[in-house]
Parts: sequence; structure tokens; C-alpha cells
Amino acid sequence: MRKVGVISHFKKNKGVALIVVLLLLAIMTTIAAQMSERLFLQFHRAQNQLNHQQAYWYSIGVEALAKTGIEEAYKDGKNINLSQAWATEETTYPLDYGEAYGGVKDKQACFNLNALSSIEASNDPSKRPFLVGVWKNLLESVEVDNYLAETIADSTWEYLDPDDVVRSMTGVEDNTYQSFKPAYLAPNGWMGDVSELRAVNGVTAEVVEKVSPLICAIPSGNWYLNVNTLAPENAKILVALFSPNLSEGDARSVLEDRPFDGWDSVDDFLAEGPISRVEEKVRKQAKDYLSVDSQFFELDAQVLVEDSRVRVRSLLHSSDKKVVNVIRRQYGGMSERTSDNTVE
Repeated sequence: MRKVGVISHFKKNKGVALIVVLLLLAIMTTIAAQMSERLFLQFHRAQNQLNHQQAYWYSIGVEALAKTGIEEAYKDGKNINLSQAWATEETTYPLDYGEAYGGVKDKQACFNLNALSSIEASNDPSKRPFLVGVWKNLLESVEVDNYLAETIADSTWEYLDPDDVVRSMTGVEDNTYQSFKPAYLAPNGWMGDVSELRAVNGVTAEVVEKVSPLICAIPSGNWYLNVNTLAPENAKILVALFSPNLSEGDARSVLEDRPFDGWDSVDDFLAEGPISRVEEKVRKQAKDYLSVDSQFFELDAQVLVEDSRVRVRSLLHSSDKKVVNVIRRQYGGMSERTSDNTVE
């Protein structure tokens, strides 16, 4: 009887040991699977970081290529025009394990909002400064109501000027912005991006969408429109500048018939048929804001390396027509700076 009891006890212990072994095996298998998964994730994370870093350095290389193209244009030509090597729209460059594509735009082929910051008011508050009037005309050219265009034009001027005194007929200053929810103050200085126009009194997302292709915000209190790089589809800027003596059709035809390497001087541009027929007083005022040269350019490029993507928007500037420097660099897309129309 004792022997039978011992055998029975041994069988029970053997069964428990088997269960323990199986349990340990299951735990070890789970741990091994988790370690394998973590190792796999770490490997891919490291690979993605390497790809992103490689894409970043490729973007710096694309930036250097753009700078070189602009510097060569300064060396070879008397003006800046669209026949030069820098003037690429959408060019693709093959890279190891990826590609880079993008282009360079002249940032003096648009209306510089920051130029409104340096305008001084006249003694007659009912008389709108010339450049503010150009901004109003530009808004009206994209089908903004006349009164709203006046309000936005004057308010943009007040928004950018260095004081908090209202000097226009329909513009507003800090008192109005403080009543908004959330409240804020006018910066009384330059805009860093055209998306900041959305904060100006009277400006809606619809207005921003309509006028964005025609405007820019470069870090300068001056505005010189390069007629050699102005696209025919943006002829509205010329119409606003020479208003009311120039039609959009005439302005567009002048730009479409532009010499291959551009006009050598502003006087050559003003001698063009439709422009020469504009009232002399208007031509004289407009001439102060025209140019055949440029100092500001923008590179907008994307670099793809495997599944990693880097988008860079670099503002390039040259003060001496010899060396081009990067004065602003932004990474990422435009969605972060685009107003959501659905919340209005």
C-alpha cells in the first residue's frame, strides 16, 4: 500500500512539473516575441530617422543649388528674368533612394504687404495714400466688395504701421482687435507670412484664398515689382497699379509679349503700347514701384528618401547682387497655416 501511495504522489508531482515547464515556455515565448517586435520597431525607427536626416541634408543641398543659380544670374545678366537658370517651376532631380522636386519663385513678382508699414499719412485723412489705393484696387480685382476692400486696405495699413493711432477713414487699431474673441493687438510691424493677413479686420478665409496668389510678405518696407518675372495670370497687379487706365486684357498682352530675356529698364517697359497710353500722372506714380531686378526669392522644394519626406521653403536674399543668403527657412506644409473655413 505504501508503494502505491508513493507512485501516486510521484505522478502528481510530475504533472505539476510539466505544467510549470509549459508555463515557463509560454512566458519565454511571449518575452521572445515582444523582444523581437521591439527590435523590429527600433530598427525601423532608426531607419526612418536616418532617412529623414538624409532628406534634411538633401534639402540643404537643393537650397545651395538654388543659391548658385541666382548668383549665376547676377553675374551673367543686367536684369532678373524668367529665361535664367534659377527660374524653374517644377523640376525633379533623382537622388539615391529618392528624389527632390520643387522650384524657385521671384518674391518681387507679387504685392508686398509689408510695404504698407512705411507709408505716412497725408494731412487730408480722406485722401488715401497711393500704395494703400493699389492694395484696395487689388482686392476689388478679385471680386471683393468695394466697401469691404476699403476697410481691409485701410485696416491692413493701420495693422502694420508703427503706431496705434487711426489715420484712415475706415481702418481700425487696437481698440477694435481688443474687442474680438480671443482679443489681440495689432503687431505694428511686418508680417512674417501672408497667412497673418487673416488677422486683419474684415479679412475672411474667402478673401485670403482669392488674393493669396497675388500677395507676399517679404521682410522689407519697400515694394518693387519686377515686371520681367510677373506672370501673365497675375496681371491684376499691374491693373491695380495703373488703375483706372489699364485693362486686364492689355496688361496680360504686355506680359505675354515680353522679350525673351525681359526688359532692360523700367523705361523700356513703360514705352510698351498699352502702358505708354496710361495717363502720365499715373505712370509717374507707378514708376516708383517698378523694377527689372530682384533681391528676394523663395525656394519651395520637397525631398523624398524612401518613405521620409521633407518640405522646405527658404527665403533667399541678396543685398549686393553677388552673394545670396538664406534669411528664413520653414519646414513642413501649408495646412498648419491655412484657415479652416468650416469654423466661420
